[in-house]
Amino acid sequence: MTTSDLIKTLLAQLPRHAEEEGDFYAVERHHLVDALFVEHGIDRTLAEQTVELCECLLGTLSVLQSEALAKGNWCFVSFPAQLLATSVLMAMSDNDSRLFASNFWNTQGIDNAKKDRQREVMRTIELARVEHHGNNEAPPIRYCYVAWSIIKQDGKILFYQREDTKKRFDQTAGDYGLLGGRCNQNDVTGISDKAALLSALQSPNAQLIKDALPQTLKRELWEEAGLQFDEHYRFKLWRSLRPYRQVQGAAPNHALTEYYLDIFRIELTLEGFLFLQQRIDADSRLAWIGLDDIARGETMDQKIPYIRALYDDFDGNRAALAEALTELPDSFVGGYLSDKDKFGITLPIASGMPVFAGVLGKEKALDLALNEAQLALTLGLAAHLRGFDFETVPENIILHPLGWVEVADSPILKNGLTELEALLSGSELVMESRRECLFRLSIRPDTVFFTDKLYSFRVAEADLQSQQSSIPAFIDRHVFSTAFGGVSGQSERFEITRGFGRRLQSLANDSYSNQDKQALSTEDNYKKGLHKEPRFKSLGLRNLIRQEGATIRFVLPFGFI
Repeated sequence: MTTSDLIKTLLAQLPRHAEEEGDFYAVERHHLVDALFVEHGIDRTLAEQTVELCECLLGTLSVLQSEALAKGNWCFVSFPAQLLATSVLMAMSDNDSRLFASNFWNTQGIDNAKKDRQREVMRTIELARVEHHGNNEAPPIRYCYVAWSIIKQDGKILFYQREDTKKRFDQTAGDYGLLGGRCNQNDVTGISDKAALLSALQSPNAQLIKDALPQTLKRELWEEAGLQFDEHYRFKLWRSLRPYRQVQGAAPNHALTEYYLDIFRIELTLEGFLFLQQRIDADSRLAWIGLDDIARGETMDQKIPYIRALYDDFDGNRAALAEALTELPDSFVGGYLSDKDKFGITLPIASGMPVFAGVLGKEKALDLALNEAQLALTLGLAAHLRGFDFETVPENIILHPLGWVEVADSPILKNGLTELEALLSGSELVMESRRECLFRLSIRPDTVFFTDKLYSFRVAEADLQSQQSSIPAFIDRHVFSTAFGGVSGQSERFEITRGFGRRLQSLANDSYSNQDKQALSTEDNYKKGLHKEPRFKSLGLRNLIRQEGATIRFVLPFGFI
């Protein structure tokens, strides 16, 4: 007598439900016990346990009427329920039968279609179990310990597009997560007992695994962004979230899971910041999401941040989360050595001409004698610092954010920049370097300007004579050469009043005393309007109208279209 024999006996005693019209009958539990006891001559206690075990299985499948079970009877809820019960018990009674193929649950080397089938089965079972108990009552069967990172820059947080982005079951599940991931056994050190290790990984609230999350963070940041701890970044714990439950899991690892999440704030080194910018440019999976979009739960191009556990930790108050993230400092602060207000440096474009520095109207020539090569290097650093576009850049030069220029495989260029840094030491034209290959002018970009000779002003002569209230005016920055390649020209169009245009023409044609009311009014009009426009500032021109000594003048050539 085998277990299969016992189940075959039960199969013969099962109640029946009509396929049509709804007729059915019940079988008393003790009748099933008697059948096993009589037919197989087994101990009655064993017979009762066998029936109870099968009853538990069929009850879990919800195929038996609960009211009948309460009275000690088996009765199927429908004909399909009878079919399912028969199918399951039949498979159990046949040693060669399986509900799934023998390799169905294999996970190594399988395609996405098979993973989806595995997940569909697990999701169906787990959702049914959770629905029956309630999400807060059903015990989880999977535990995940997760390290997330906050890399923040300029009001945005860096996210990584997850591998599993189809959102097959949950349309609100986001496809972008914070950089980081789940702890695995390789992250845990100091324990050689495999059984104890795996048991801890699959147990709730395991301190051994929580202590390994910093190592998880290091591994995940390397895998997802190529960042190396210490060289590229350091980190501090920002927030440990309260345990979070959800029917979730990558690919087939889908079950009611309890998550333990630690979130770490990343502090980038200069090398890490520059490296990460290049990595982001090269890897479309890395994306910045603004704090407003995080609060809204979606970007304008429909990137959805998948941080439900973090939302829940703030009790669903996304505005409060955005405020907490706002209070965090940027992961990298690229301050400049020179950060003066109401100050400027104006560079020439020809050697032998002086560099001017100081407060507007009180600039003085610096005691610097830049030769042609040194000026070309300075202009290249300054143009990049201001964000100008280069027509071409040599392959051995990398233009990084914040004005940094990286030079590779060019001893001559490196030596030239090193010598320039030594020459500029102690001057207002502040320069800094790192690792003998990174160089920049360390001056706040909006205080660096270029000589008036690079610019021109244009209007249509007919417009000045017309009756129009406003007319277009153009300010051009011409192409110029640097040691890093030619800098592209830039032309910006502005709308000005016809009267203001004629007053500018008058200033350009004649010299006026700095006591002249009309000239002062024109200067005041310019300072309150055109001078403050971001597009004007982007040109790198210090001003259009300047007081010099006792005169006010328009500093650019005034031309016609």
